[in-house]
Amino acid sequence: MTRTILLDHRQPPQHRRADRWPAAKAIAYTLDISLRFLADVAVGRGSIDSAERLIAGYWPRVLRAGNARLSVVGREHFPSGQPCVVMSNHASLLDIPALMGAVPGPVRMVTKQELTRVPIWGQALVASGFIALDRKDRGKAIAQLEKAKTILRQGVHVWIAPEGTRTRTGVLGPFKKGGFHVALALGVPIVPAWIEGTRDVVAPDSFVVRYDGDVEVRFGPPIATAGLGRDELEGLMEQVRLAMVALASGPTGTTPATTTPATTTPATATTTAPTTA
Repeated sequence: MTRTILLDHRQPPQHRRADRWPAAKAIAYTLDISLRFLADVAVGRGSIDSAERLIAGYWPRVLRAGNARLSVVGREHFPSGQPCVVMSNHASLLDIPALMGAVPGPVRMVTKQELTRVPIWGQALVASGFIALDRKDRGKAIAQLEKAKTILRQGVHVWIAPEGTRTRTGVLGPFKKGGFHVALALGVPIVPAWIEGTRDVVAPDSFVVRYDGDVEVRFGPPIATAGLGRDELEGLMEQVRLAMVALASGPTGTTPATTTPATTTPATATTTAPTTA
């Protein structure tokens, strides 16, 4: 697999000082991109493409705020011209900009519905194609996941954290079934992924940022869902879990890193059995 540095440290790393200033910058950048996209929507220019142009400048600004480096391994596993469901661990607020940079092509996230109620930002999330999910109402959540099918049909990858929320321990938690039903319904491949290093930069439930972090996103070979029935769902969930656990321990056979200019230590994983959502 090929390792590519998408964004290098802006300055030579120092002694990993930490403060809240990068988080404040990231909030300002998020407000900026939200207002700009909503302005496009107001004049009839809001689209997947216009959102992508804004996102292309957004994620590097967020990572540079803390002098972080982003590398990616296994991008070549994405099938050409085929939208996929990306499934990864989720341990930090920084996972989102990391995946925005690492996934080749447009990607939208399944996010908790509460975020859509945040003024300005929430409106921009919905308008740009992010999928809100009511985690307290299973029936409503299933209906909301229908939007993911629409997004996939538009050629956009969909990122789902099958655990359903950020881990507070670094351990890979039980999986929920919703995202797997979406992949099965459309027969699209699932690309397993592991995000390494974000939790060391921004811990869960924290806005304190450690500078000079190294973030790496690893992708594994796509797992086919075409032709699978609901009776094979549990097996599919376990296959994805095992692929993610393998990626957590680090990629093998990688070529030396190459640098693509932008416009650690493995986290803990377990192999507990999937649970129902």
